[in-house]
Amino acid sequence: ISWGVWEAVRDESGETCDDGFPRMKFLRDGKEDMLFPPSVEWGGAEAEEAREAIYGCCKPVSPAVLAETLTGVSGYYLVGGNTYTMSLFHNMWDKQEDGGGHMQLLRDQLKDGTLFYTGHSAGLIMSNPTILTATFKGIDAFSIVTQPYNAPFLRLPPSETAETFFVAEKEKNDLLSSRTKMLENMARYDAWRGYRAVEAMAFPHYDARPRFASFPQSAETYLRATNEKGQFAQLQASLLVGPRGGERTEPADVRRLREETNAASLPCYPTANGHAIVLEAGGLAVVEALSPEEEGAGVLHFDTYMPYVPNKDWANYAPGRSQFPAGAFTGDRDTVAGDRSSEYDGARIFSRLEALGLPNPGATDEGAPGRLFRTKS
Repeated sequence: ISWGVWEAVRDESGETCDDGFPRMKFLRDGKEDMLFPPSVEWGGAEAEEAREAIYGCCKPVSPAVLAETLTGVSGYYLVGGNTYTMSLFHNMWDKQEDGGGHMQLLRDQLKDGTLFYTGHSAGLIMSNPTILTATFKGIDAFSIVTQPYNAPFLRLPPSETAETFFVAEKEKNDLLSSRTKMLENMARYDAWRGYRAVEAMAFPHYDARPRFASFPQSAETYLRATNEKGQFAQLQASLLVGPRGGERTEPADVRRLREETNAASLPCYPTANGHAIVLEAGGLAVVEALSPEEEGAGVLHFDTYMPYVPNKDWANYAPGRSQFPAGAFTGDRDTVAGDRSSEYDGARIFSRLEALGLPNPGATDEGAPGRLFRTKS
């Protein structure tokens, strides 16, 4: 994490890896250097040698490198992962005295139209003014990064030391100590704020199926934390900290931020797996909503989680293809329509989708319980 920037090019041999991806080579000082190692999970001297070779091909993260990277590309893709850890490290580097400020640089380039931002999962949450919707997920380990056994794998910025960043060795498995340390780190760098690429809020884990295999708690939290207009209106806390067996409370700075965000009445866009929303830089309103399609079936409803689609030869993403092949969703046993039944009342999402200008399954008979698709319009 935050160790460095790697660049790679395709190996001209044309070979592919076991997973079907083209063989790649790392660059060192702008020149091809070494093939991606198949794994560094084995032990011993060979693994250590491979790790050192990988580290040797990276440019260490610094404010200057972050700025150089942003000004030399057309697009910025922020991947998924642990939202809290991601936000903390972005904000730590952004606030370094020696040339920080890459987050404002990114906003400036977005505004100028010289850069586009694509955020996936945690990366979508990071595009928001704050990362509060990360607390809806219930799956990110809030304080894992403060554990001292992570020290060999982290490159801390100049303003931090192991003593200031990690919990003490004797407290390494104490959850309250770890969360308290993480809250201190987050407060020190104002790390509850996102990139603010847009002014709206979004929640990329929405799925209305009431079963734990598909984030039912996150769907319920989203519905509780928004009003019928789809605006952020979280009256109940979703991040609580306290001793085991004792009273747990919402941290004061999180409560304050939640109440400020409530007062702003920001739209909060639910986005299930496989779907996407498009906004202008600094925008509040969705310009376009995109959903996956199955050939001969239609467009997957916006409240429905796109299942995993096996694709060994990558033919589903061949140039020119705009639909998944017939049976990609309908032939998958785990494909379940967004819950619109009376038992769970997943249709509560309809008012929000309608108010937010997103595709609403309830607008036509195509959104009846159990229906996966709508006609492309």
